[in-house]
Amino acid sequence: MEFSTSEMETLDRIEKQAGECLVEMHGCARCALLAIADNLDLGGPDTMDNALRAGMTLSGGIAGTRNHCGALIGGIMAIGVAGITDSPRVPNVEQKNAATAVSKAFYRRFEKEIGHCMCRDIRDAALGRPFDTSDPDEVRKYQEAGGVEMCRGVVGKGARMAAEMIMEMRRATG
Repeated sequence: MEFSTSEMETLDRIEKQAGECLVEMHGCARCALLAIADNLDLGGPDTMDNALRAGMTLSGGIAGTRNHCGALIGGIMAIGVAGITDSPRVPNVEQKNAATAVSKAFYRRFEKEIGHCMCRDIRDAALGRPFDTSDPDEVRKYQEAGGVEMCRGVVGKGARMAAEMIMEMRRATG
């Protein structure tokens, strides 16, 4: 899909903001979701705060287990917020199915472009091992190995990819 100059500037801003958020506050899912929400008007602070709180516990590959990457999860959360506009307390099969299809496409794209979907595999491929960042000594080793900068790039790129897919989804639904 072709993006306008304005859209490209927004995507650049999302990628940069997501990466900077990771360095400053940590929490891959939260940082990806926050950058997308702030720049694609997914809702004001009051609307997004609960989703961002939930995203905080997903860092380190879902609660520090090094499973699915938080940038992937935050992107999927953003797609859900953008794509499901009806109350989440009522059945809405059409919006759910449409947002799920976009989320699945994002998952596949993330896996292809990043190389993996699991935090441990991304870290292992880039840093030589996965690091257990729930252990303070491992955090130090992760930082010394360039882990924060590596994850900064993954979070920025993941947020950008999700934002691109949200822009495409919005165009398709008018």
